[in-house]
Amino acid sequence: MKLYLLKLSLGTSLALASFASGPDEVRYAPEKGLKVTRTCETSSEFELDSESVTYDGEERLDPAKKSRGSHSIEEKFVVSDELVAVGSGRPEKLARTFDELHQQQTYSETRFDSEVIEQTRKSTCDLEGKRVVFTWNADDKRFDVQAAADQKLDAKLLDGLDEDMDLRAFLPDKPVAKGDSWDVEPAAFHAVLWPGGRLPFHDADKHEPDEVEHELNAALYASLDGHAKVTYAGQREEGGVKVFVLHIKADLSRTGESVASSEYTSEHGGAPGAKTTLELTTQVEGDLLWSVEHAHLISLTLEGQAAVTQGVSYEMRGQSVEMVRKFSGTTRYSFAVERAD
Repeated sequence: MKLYLLKLSLGTSLALASFASGPDEVRYAPEKGLKVTRTCETSSEFELDSESVTYDGEERLDPAKKSRGSHSIEEKFVVSDELVAVGSGRPEKLARTFDELHQQQTYSETRFDSEVIEQTRKSTCDLEGKRVVFTWNADDKRFDVQAAADQKLDAKLLDGLDEDMDLRAFLPDKPVAKGDSWDVEPAAFHAVLWPGGRLPFHDADKHEPDEVEHELNAALYASLDGHAKVTYAGQREEGGVKVFVLHIKADLSRTGESVASSEYTSEHGGAPGAKTTLELTTQVEGDLLWSVEHAHLISLTLEGQAAVTQGVSYEMRGQSVEMVRKFSGTTRYSFAVERAD
């Protein structure tokens, strides 16, 4: 009898252990009324690898006169979100305040004659300090966005905004066990590369986004491609909070081009009809942490390598001129979510 009880106890323990280590359900299901502050930061450091200037396909830049250069990009977006109503796997209604929107680019160039040129460009966005509301449109399967009731905003400021800053597209569509992997669409990275959407930044001393940069940004967003895999790494404690760990590895690319209008070149200089092209590749890896208790994003950190090819081509005195610069370096993306309670 005692042996029978021992076997039963052992069998029950094994069954319970198997159940306890079974699949986990990593899903979006926070409570209504949740208030969080999200801080999204990007930093990239690039070095100039090569440059060329060709006339009708013939290289004209003397190798001895090529420059050395570096380019850094820093972004910091801070928003406050209030979950007004919750749907199945997404919000029904969410109010967002743009607390801080900051972009800065710094370019340093050492010319062949040792002259050093440094430029720092700061950009701002008229959405800073403003509040918008996202409402799920069940008929069109998308979020409608409008200014909060107490504010009036130009419709152009709302164009291109995205609701998802919880990175829900990275979640599995079924319960997962440690070691399980799944592919995600490149579009999932829109929320990483453009947190909050394609925000209308402009130079601090101007009132409108740059025409060429605006077109390039839209083209880069639309052309995002590549492949990415997520692997479930199980649970762990992070800052006293129990989290699901999703390990992300991605290889991404995007391209864009813009042709300057005659109005643009008359205001900014340059050749009418000049075409600007941009190609970017990014290889990143890191962890996304998801709250076990509250079922929403806790943090994301991705780091890796990136390369940029910039080109400008135009016609001058019957000749085709093309200038190309190639950069490579490192990039880092981080998201942090802080609950108000």
